Amino acid sequence: MPLMRGKQAVYSDEGTRVPKTSHSPLTESPTDVRIVGLNKDKTRKTNGSYTAYQVYFELSGAPPVIWRDAFGREWNDVDSVHDARIDGDFLVLRCPLQEIAGIHLPVLKKAVAATNKAYERYLQEQATEQDHAENDWMPALWIPQPGAIHRIEQDRKSIDDLAELLVF
Repeated sequence: MPLMRGKQAVYSDEGTRVPKTSHSPLTESPTDVRIVGLNKDKTRKTNGSYTAYQVYFELSGAPPVIWRDAFGREWNDVDSVHDARIDGDFLVLRCPLQEIAGIHLPVLKKAVAATNKAYERYLQEQATEQDHAENDWMPALWIPQPGAIHRIEQDRKSIDDLAELLVF
């Protein structure tokens, strides 16, 4: 199974997966989530509070569940007092408005960046596990017996032939 970056699979010349390196370290990965703005229409005062608001920051896209879970852990590590959560393609923070620019936005950006790094590590671990699962059928230090390579090639051809016949 290829490593997917966006919709593009990444393979080496030998047909094995390799990390995509076409973007420089200074640019963001396609999996990165960013805070792109403040939604003025959705931001509102929290019911029953004189100072707290539900502040809706727009994200570059709706992050996957794994990313949202990682963000919750990252946010709790940096600020366990103020509630921050992901709601679709919004990051919602409960806090006073006057604390946003100087205090919370820089911390939110750091938490999002840390979450992006954690999510990228997760994707790399998943790709590595997938590689191992695909290659577990043949031991790494396998020494072929006479005729074994021919049998393996026949098995592989049989599998390829079956795959061609199946319709999904």
